[in-house]
Amino acid sequence: MLTDQFEIVTLDNNLKLQLVSIPGGKTTLFAVGFHAGAMYEEGFGPGSNDGISHFIEHMFFKGTPTKTAKQVNEAFTRLGADLNAYTTYDHTAYYAKVPSRNLHKAAEIWKELLVDKTIDSTEFKAEKEVILQEIQFYTDMPEFDTNLTVRKKHLTGTALEHNIPGTLDSVADITPDMMLDYIERLYSFDNAIVTLVGGFDLETEKQPLTSIFSDPIAQPRTHPIYPPNVEYPSPKNGISNISFYKKETSKPLSYVALTWTSPGIRSTDFFPLLLLNTFIGNSRTSLLYREVISKGIASGCRYGFEALYDVSIGNILFISPPNKTEEVFQKVIDLMIYVRDLEISPQIANALKDEVWGSYLSEIEDPSNYGIDLLQKYVKFHQPLSVKEFQKNIFQISPEDIQNAKDNLLENFNITVYATGTIPPNWEPQFPKHGPW
Repeated sequence: MLTDQFEIVTLDNNLKLQLVSIPGGKTTLFAVGFHAGAMYEEGFGPGSNDGISHFIEHMFFKGTPTKTAKQVNEAFTRLGADLNAYTTYDHTAYYAKVPSRNLHKAAEIWKELLVDKTIDSTEFKAEKEVILQEIQFYTDMPEFDTNLTVRKKHLTGTALEHNIPGTLDSVADITPDMMLDYIERLYSFDNAIVTLVGGFDLETEKQPLTSIFSDPIAQPRTHPIYPPNVEYPSPKNGISNISFYKKETSKPLSYVALTWTSPGIRSTDFFPLLLLNTFIGNSRTSLLYREVISKGIASGCRYGFEALYDVSIGNILFISPPNKTEEVFQKVIDLMIYVRDLEISPQIANALKDEVWGSYLSEIEDPSNYGIDLLQKYVKFHQPLSVKEFQKNIFQISPEDIQNAKDNLLENFNITVYATGTIPPNWEPQFPKHGPW
């Protein structure tokens, strides 16, 4: 996987091709990403386009002016391709892995999908029903309900308030014309990145691939990369605001989310935070795994932290029998106090670097994982980030860098505890007297 055959090409039509050759590889991943996620949507409820990014994801492979949805899928199937897609807050991506011998034929189909979008009315109606059923299904999932409730409590008025699938009211009112308008504004070539990773020779294939994707020559610049209105919703005032909400349901377990938001952490903290996330909750050596999951006091415990433009969001969600809720919550608070007070030594820093680097190499052994990772990193950093560059960024981190990221992570924030399912009678979360941890 460590290869020097890595290049990014910007074509005359503003489309960017990220090309990575893996010597000896038998397959190639095509991944196409657009800066067009939930953060870019406008309005909420009936008549808005809330959920349209996710809706378009469902429609992307549903045909072109010259091919029906059935023909598109049959064409990819004949090439041995497996199609997939996903939507996030800041981008939507589409991808497929094909045998490298079919590289040019697959590229021609991808170009047609990029250039010639159409909305078939029958496919549109059918897919809308699928999405409405998805939303109804999600609303009965405590994890989904928790995420949606917390975002509305913390992020009302910002672009991060949006629910990626949308709501029943908003999706019901989306029309084909609304979808075509959104595609015209955000699916332009200057707002896209095409990533190809796999078993092809870069020098031999660069010219044929750039030739395929160079048509048409003109694509308008229609939308800025950074969406508006993502400012942190309340000013930093040195005081942490704590709120508690609960909703009893018939679920037999307790689902408790401890979520905090703060002004956005700098993008330069991305790699120190990657190490810190591994330390707190994203590996089998993490604090939460060792002290909560492996000891069996919770049925599950998940940690996540992300910085999206001017807002940072942290979340710890645990699932436990009702009689364990208080114990698990106190354990989580104690662990975060431990993180707050911990001095990051060179030994801790080096161990985290080795673990993150090893996990990264294991993950990207599959060209599909590597291609999606490259696409996501490009969306975040607006520049290519090869394996060697990732390694450099990880191993140049100092203990002080991790310490500073940790202080920023736990410095000052709004915090919400949201409990659903079966909640112990009269239970309320207890925090230290001088702040949340």
